Amino acid sequence: MKINKIKLFIISMIGLAHLFCPGRISVSQAKDLDVPFARGEKIGYVVKWGIIVAGRASLTVEPQVWNGQDVYRIYSEATSSGLIGSIYPVKDKSESIVNRSDFSTLSFYKDVNEGKFHQQEQMIFDQEKGKVIYQDATVDIPKGTVDVLASLYAVRLRSLEPGKEFTVNICNNKKNYELVVRVISRETVKVPAGEFKTVMVEPLLKQEGIFMHKGRLFVYLTDDQDRIPVLLRSKIAVGSIIAAMEKIQKY
Repeated sequence: MKINKIKLFIISMIGLAHLFCPGRISVSQAKDLDVPFARGEKIGYVVKWGIIVAGRASLTVEPQVWNGQDVYRIYSEATSSGLIGSIYPVKDKSESIVNRSDFSTLSFYKDVNEGKFHQQEQMIFDQEKGKVIYQDATVDIPKGTVDVLASLYAVRLRSLEPGKEFTVNICNNKKNYELVVRVISRETVKVPAGEFKTVMVEPLLKQEGIFMHKGRLFVYLTDDQDRIPVLLRSKIAVGSIIAAMEKIQKY
């Protein structure tokens, strides 16, 4: 049993992140696009390897005031359960703070607990100076670089048409990555929360990085103005792993 593959997907589900965003989005553009999560939203997922429930994950976004600025707080949590949880316990949390004026990342924090591995990390994004500040290092970044969690929400502000392709810069683990995202096709999918018409997107890295694993990763977002990520699917050598939406709550 490829426990590391299951662990990887639960983790990647947390951030599926900067998969797509082709650029920074101004608040005026966001208003024009009728931001679907402006008042807040929480999505719950079940993570499965074949018919086995491997764990659960959630994504939450809510408007807040942070250091005197109007921001969105994006929070994710992923845990393993059942047989997988007993073999390889996972309990990961992450938080992204993004500026509502241009949807750029201001802060990113993660608390990773996977088996015997534990890590806490804080990233402060200085977009004006083009730097990400860690506790023990500073990394130069292209302006507009976003953390892996916030970008999933940025893509929801865009119009997605099959045949389009985007390139985006992300910063993670003190490295910059270039990510190409392809909008593949329109498909109807069934998940525990219901049946949805979706647009399927595939992220591709040009070099080694957080999503560089054997197999392919696909994300399905509702084909409407909300662009809700209802399904994540990873094809691997021993089958497939999915994260399917069970419920969604809007505030």
